[in-house]
Amino acid sequence: MPPYTGNMQIQTPSKLGVWRTTTALLREAWALVRAGNSRLLGLILASQLIILGVALPVLGWLFREALRAGGMTGLDLGALGPQRGFTLTLALILVIVTLAFWLISLQFTALLVMLQRPSIGLRDLARELGRVARKLLRPGSLSLVLYLFLLLPLSGFGFTSALTRGIAIPSFISGELLKSTSSAIALAVFLLVLAWLNLRLALTVPIFVMTQGRRAARWSWRLTRGFRTWLPLVLAITAVLVLGGFGATALTLISVLPILLSDAIAPAASHVIAAYSLGAAQVLGILLNGVVTAAVGGILIAKVRSVAASTPEFPPLVHALALPTAAAASTPLRPDGAPRTSRRPALAVIALAILATIGFGTSAVDTLQRLSNAPATLALAHRGFSDGGVENTISGLEAAHAAGADLVEMDVMQTKDGRFVAMHDATLGRLAGRPDAVKDLTFDELTAITVHDAHGHEDRIPAFADYVTLAKQLGMPLLIEIKLGGAETPDHVERLVDELEQLDALESNIYHSLDPVSVDRLKRLRPDLAVGYTMAFAAVAAPETPADFIVPEEWSATEQLQHSADQAGLAFMVWTVNDEPGMRELLRRGVDGIISDHPDRVMDLRTGMQQEAGLAGMLVDAVSRFVTIV
Repeated sequence: MPPYTGNMQIQTPSKLGVWRTTTALLREAWALVRAGNSRLLGLILASQLIILGVALPVLGWLFREALRAGGMTGLDLGALGPQRGFTLTLALILVIVTLAFWLISLQFTALLVMLQRPSIGLRDLARELGRVARKLLRPGSLSLVLYLFLLLPLSGFGFTSALTRGIAIPSFISGELLKSTSSAIALAVFLLVLAWLNLRLALTVPIFVMTQGRRAARWSWRLTRGFRTWLPLVLAITAVLVLGGFGATALTLISVLPILLSDAIAPAASHVIAAYSLGAAQVLGILLNGVVTAAVGGILIAKVRSVAASTPEFPPLVHALALPTAAAASTPLRPDGAPRTSRRPALAVIALAILATIGFGTSAVDTLQRLSNAPATLALAHRGFSDGGVENTISGLEAAHAAGADLVEMDVMQTKDGRFVAMHDATLGRLAGRPDAVKDLTFDELTAITVHDAHGHEDRIPAFADYVTLAKQLGMPLLIEIKLGGAETPDHVERLVDELEQLDALESNIYHSLDPVSVDRLKRLRPDLAVGYTMAFAAVAAPETPADFIVPEEWSATEQLQHSADQAGLAFMVWTVNDEPGMRELLRRGVDGIISDHPDRVMDLRTGMQQEAGLAGMLVDAVSRFVTIV
């Protein structure tokens, strides 16, 4: 196929309607991707493998060294603060962020260059990467950091990279915001603003790469002004993402076929076949993600070209990017007049894909053997069962018991007069519509207040003793979280232990807290109790803690952290997991407990996995995890 030189001109929205402009954008994007052929696929696969196999491990090593410089084995935001080596740690983390930013920028640059010059040689490609790398040294490129690391991954509109995957609003934040109407509206407005900003800045990277000029973000903002300008971009990119989603679904179904056959014919070999099926799905998933990203890039390139042709003051396109290379222009022709194309790039891509499949598959054999085991994960009802009652109330506790939860996670907080109530929030705004803080009200005042939730449930704030007593009568063990609301006395842990001993309920429950001081104090008082350390954000390795288990938030509850906890002899529970894919992944990984607002779903999934025959269901979950269109 002859190199595509971008001769097709897309007319401005004033000359074409929205639908015709959208069609023209899709047509040129497809032509760009198609012209890239096997060379484009090779770039996609090679760049992602380099990032996964080289860049991420190196960045991970640098991050561990940065933490070690501060005297930490893992990142724990709850214990992070000024200390010896903290400045060096912060400086090293900034270096890591800078390196990651450069890698992402150069990865996108290579993709855009390849789309415009599909026959470019490695020397010319390196020259273009060097040109963009020099531009990244300019102060004006700093705005790209926020765009590439926050705006782009948070709104999921445009380019994707293994370096930015996983950047998202943590579910414990979004989940809390969705529990009240006002905060849910605020979250929706925030997400809409993010989407709008990303749309208006969608041309930033192509303009930055394709021109020698500066102020790429300003030009993008200007060029996406007006309904007829931005709507075709939205429609075209949405069409590409929808098609990519269909492709991911088809890939998942195809990858499961071999395991269905092996389950029926050779069950003993199923885990090996599943591993290599997963390896193939990972490679094809990388290619599918890359093609979708390339198609989005083609749409944006087409838009920039149309603007360059119709806007005199627009910075000129880099000449080397607008024309085919000399080598491509002199490609020898076959007798029928078509250019002679070499099969070597295609063969090289096939060989690389096979090697990657073997590598991914071999590394996954032991993992899939472990994941095939039936999960015994505990299902914990988060603050009771919100489908049947207000959180941390008697009705919520009774609903959790009726649903069959293994444990109920609940919160205890001290009042102004030093007594205890079941309460999570430090203020009453969300649950009672009052501006009061818990620390400013007495026990009697608090237990007389009615709380309500978005589901229409109502109940009174319960005394901690009443909550624990009912749980004991129901035979429902509790995971009691010690919350700090500002009124806690210096001996609040001792007082809590005394109250539980008087209720004869101390040893029948387990405990956790975000406050490391409270965790340490409780373990010192009663070493025989099961106490957990809750972590809002953790990374790399389990912390040094006297606790018996850790409770990381779902966003940072990685396999690496789970493995580190296991090596340290710590149990591993995760909060707050409310989406089914997250539940399925953690059940497959065999975590010790899942804290969820929907413990009934966790139990249903657990039962289904325990009754599975064969490995097809496990493979579907594994493929769904790795093959993702962002």
